[in-house]
Amino acid sequence: MRLLVVDDDRQLNMALKESLTEEKIEVYSAYDGLQALEFLKENSCDLVLMDVDMPNLDGISTMKSLRASYNVPVILMGERKEEIDVIYAYEAGCIDYIRKPFFLKEVCLKIRNLSFKSQSQYIIYGGIKIDTLGRTLFVDGVKENLTQKEFQLLKYLVDNEGIAIEREKLLNDVWGYGFFGDDRTIDTHIKMLRNSLGKYKNCIQTIRGFGYKFEYK
Repeated sequence: MRLLVVDDDRQLNMALKESLTEEKIEVYSAYDGLQALEFLKENSCDLVLMDVDMPNLDGISTMKSLRASYNVPVILMGERKEEIDVIYAYEAGCIDYIRKPFFLKEVCLKIRNLSFKSQSQYIIYGGIKIDTLGRTLFVDGVKENLTQKEFQLLKYLVDNEGIAIEREKLLNDVWGYGFFGDDRTIDTHIKMLRNSLGKYKNCIQTIRGFGYKFEYK
């Protein structure tokens, strides 16, 4: 799991990073909302843990920008005492709200539990992230719009990683035995998938005269 901690309190930011790293979580730091947005332009992550009150760009505004561009889940942290503030945070899209002050161990366990839950939902190869429940592909944190058949084909190839699968079997297993199509159906969908994968397009390899296989290198 890759996590971005966003908090202008550098001491707390470092303490969170050290504690979460001990839980075998890959942790990165940013110190305001603008830094968080810049980080995610070049890097992907699975979760953002972010303070509400920050200079330059507050947590709520940053979260809205993150969710619009990268669809990454956000946990907010804040010292706000009023119920309406917490409700507003949830309505804006956070998946959880942690009130300050908090125990570091409490936050680490909360994040670790999320990590365990997500293991069955996400398939990750470097910058490729497949959300099996949401049936969505993310490439370097950016959502790619796949048709349902493209997603089914990608998932099938990934589930059989390293195995060369002939075109006829792909047609039968993904489209079904009742489908009347030919190799061009497979080739067209493979081409679209490669376009969506961008710089990772070579993960889908052509086995000349036979079919295709998925292999991440």
